[in-house]
Amino acid sequence: MNSLELTKTAAKIGTADTATDATYTQTIDTLGYDYASIDVVFEATTAAGDAVADTLTLSQSDDNTTFANITEFVGDGTGGFTIPTTSLTDASNIVRFNLDLRGKSRYLKVSATPIIDSVVCSVARLGKADVGPVTAAEQGVSATVSG
Repeated sequence: MNSLELTKTAAKIGTADTATDATYTQTIDTLGYDYASIDVVFEATTAAGDAVADTLTLSQSDDNTTFANITEFVGDGTGGFTIPTTSLTDASNIVRFNLDLRGKSRYLKVSATPIIDSVVCSVARLGKADVGPVTAAEQGVSATVSG
């Protein structure tokens, strides 16, 4: 069995443009998993050369109420990463967060404020499970097809 088959997916797709003065968020429950890979996807923009977002952070919480930023995942913050500039005007711009969950809080929250009104989405792949998910529902998907 491929180790990617033993993962869980959590996704959120913005159904309308997130305004430049608004923040897109996704909360992810990581219970039972030791690793997360999260792609934050920004709609293609005509503003090539600008940062993909005004703000982009990953935070954590034990109780899903009060979140604290994870320093290395704060875009343009002290100890964080540099928010990349848009490189494509005809395809999505993607930022990936890879995170060892051991020693982290149960809940993660992705927060992103785009540079222009645009659709933002995020997809988390949780791996290294205590007990690997088998059914589609356990994997967080509508259907599982393997070959």
